[in-house]
Amino acid sequence: MRRKKIQKGDRGYLSHHKKMSAAKTAVLFALSFAIYGMGIWSTGSNQNLLTIVAVLGCLPACRSAANLVALMRCREISGEDYDRIAPCAEGCPSLCDLELTTYEKTYQVHHMTVLGNDVIGYLPDQSSDGRGCEKHLQSMFSQNGMGKMQIRMFRELPKYINRLEELKRTGAAEPEPEDGEPSQTQRALALLRAISL
Repeated sequence: MRRKKIQKGDRGYLSHHKKMSAAKTAVLFALSFAIYGMGIWSTGSNQNLLTIVAVLGCLPACRSAANLVALMRCREISGEDYDRIAPCAEGCPSLCDLELTTYEKTYQVHHMTVLGNDVIGYLPDQSSDGRGCEKHLQSMFSQNGMGKMQIRMFRELPKYINRLEELKRTGAAEPEPEDGEPSQTQRALALLRAISL
């Protein structure tokens, strides 16, 4: 039986991505060191062509290590918070563990829901700038032709859950596009996945 591929925005994506990045980094460094060792073993000196190949092989390994360091700073949604949100978000297009980066700041959005033109998110870190995240997202949506989005970020879980339940009660179903184009919600979700780490 094949396992379902974990996509960006799915719960568990960050931990899976961290493990895969760590394995890739280890393999790339091991490969470079193995080539370097083979060069010394075959010639008795490190002054050979395989040393150059090993050093050049460290470039992708170092890039992978830098990505791993960035991923290690990311925190996932706690199981307790997810268990409280999941029943309320059932049937709503939602994303988990998004890491949104700008030139100045990084925003760790643990849960985000898109309902039509409404986008709400849960940023549990009290030091995070919810208004800055809203402005960044509004800018991203505007640049991609979706300027009518109403974005609201919450630091407190009860307020996020209340707003989510309110949107589910009052939100009208989004009309399906007639020409086979993706809906506003689908476009918004695709953009959020694209701009997340």
